[in-house]
Formats: sequence, C-alpha cells, structure tokens
Amino acid sequence: MRSFVLKLVGVALLLSPMCSAAAPMDDQATAKAKYDLFRTHVISGDLEVDWQAFRMAALSGGVNGGFDWQKQRNEVFQELDAQKNDEALAGARRIIDHNMTNPEGHLLAMAALQRLGKDEYSKNERAIVTAILKSITDTGDGKSPATAWITVDPSEEYFVISTIFGAEPKAQALVQQNGHAYDRMTITDQDNKEQVLWFNTDASMEATASAMHPKK
Repeated sequence: MRSFVLKLVGVALLLSPMCSAAAPMDDQATAKAKYDLFRTHVISGDLEVDWQAFRMAALSGGVNGGFDWQKQRNEVFQELDAQKNDEALAGARRIIDHNMTNPEGHLLAMAALQRLGKDEYSKNERAIVTAILKSITDTGDGKSPATAWITVDPSEEYFVISTIFGAEPKAQALVQQNGHAYDRMTITDQDNKEQVLWFNTDASMEATASAMHPKK
C-alpha cells in the first residue's frame, strides 16, 4: 500500500547545491504562535508560506503534544488496504490536525481523497507534500555535510528517501562535524546504485536536548 501511495506523488524536485543554516529555535510560546499563523494561511489556501520556518515552528512549539502519529499512520494504511477510504481520510486528517507540517498526513489524505473521487482536494494535498519536500531540498543537495538537507525530525529523512528516491536506508551513521550534527544515510536507489545522503539534524537534536533538560 505504501508503494501505491508514493506513486501518487510523482514529485520531481531540482536538488539545489545551496545550503542554508538552520534558523535558531524560538521559545515554545513564540513558536506556537508562529505555527498557528502559518496554519491559518494554509487553511485559507495560501501555500506560498515559508514551509521551513513553519516546520521549525511546529518542532519548537511542540504541536504534536505526545500524539502517536506513526501508530495513526499505520492504521490509515490498514484502512486503505481494506478500502475504508472515509475512515482513512479521517485518520489522515487527525495527523494533519496535530501537525500540519507532517508530510505523511498529507500524503495519506491525498491517497484517500483520490480514491473518493475528490480530485481537486487530492491535488491540494499533493501540492502541500511537494511544498514541504521542496522546503527540505532547497536547503542543499544532500551530497555532503556542507550541503546537507536540513530536517526538523528524523521522520523527514525517511520521507525524503522514500518519496524522492523510492528507497529505504541500508545504513545510518550519526556524525558530529564542525559543531553540527548529521545523519549519514546510505541507500540503494531505483537504479540499484548506492548513494550517500547527508541530513543536518541540529534542530531535532536541540529539541531532544531541551526536552531532556528543560529550562527552569
């Protein structure tokens, strides 16, 4: 089922050689206010928001609130397998409601909406998936630490690898270099060629550290 869903995306992105540094994290209240503002824009139909800043605001604002979106995603896949498309759409929307910057929710909503014959709504979800992916790939080309893709959650790394390359990681290494944290992912692409992809994980590492050692 997942392969079927990924085929619906058909994302073709130009991988930029530029690299932009991750923005500093806001405090939770400030980040949540930014997230809510971005969310309002997207709901109104404005998809030209700064999705990188939106994703960072979601992370810093703690919008998931402990929601187990991966469990929900697995349930949606089961519902799609069982042709329970209305239930699948409701589950996908629960993921989106908890974090509008989670591309998995939009990808699943896109699949369910297409099956329900709601093509315009499905196209909108596809546009959001593309915008989120572009906000990651615009930060570099993923070919070196200097041009690593900036992510805010490890799940984004797997989403990029599966959606753009149609692959799964065969090896992963955590690398500290020049004061930054990276995931070095080795994959075998659809042409059966081995590639090494680099992801800057500063944001998620900082968020983890902040959760473990909250400011008093």
